[in-house]
Amino acid sequence: MDLARVRKRCEEEIRRLRISTPLDVTALCERLAEQRGRPLHLLALTSRTSNPSGLWVAAKKADYIFYDESVGEAHRAHIVLHEIGHMVFEHAGVAELDDLTARLLAPNLDPKVVRQLLCRDSYDNEHEQEAELFATVVLMRAGFEVTVTPDAGAHPELARLREVLSA
Repeated sequence: MDLARVRKRCEEEIRRLRISTPLDVTALCERLAEQRGRPLHLLALTSRTSNPSGLWVAAKKADYIFYDESVGEAHRAHIVLHEIGHMVFEHAGVAELDDLTARLLAPNLDPKVVRQLLCRDSYDNEHEQEAELFATVVLMRAGFEVTVTPDAGAHPELARLREVLSA
């Protein structure tokens, strides 16, 4: 991976997203949602050690970023910014999971969404490294002064997904 190239891409996205100090991650999510023309929701997830600390779900009509509710505010910001990194760089999950298996695991979700959820779980690939660098550069730019406010509204349509991921 060419770190200089990725750093340059991060800086371009930071300028485009108008990231400043202190950083209100919730306001950043609102700007990103406006730019993408679709809602973006931040949702706490009861995590297990086997779960990722965060994930981005690009559903048909909205984006959802889940994060481990047990982490502190600074870590929460990093998790959310990492997932935003996947969004701004237009990353997708690895397509190693076939459609039949995806449908068996989550029959009510599009197999593409299931792959996105389950196939990005390590830091040894370029997409994960790019997202991680994006989060780190944003936090550095913001002087590590950040706040994150989760969505207050209930999302009943996500109850099953939360249940599956929290189990």
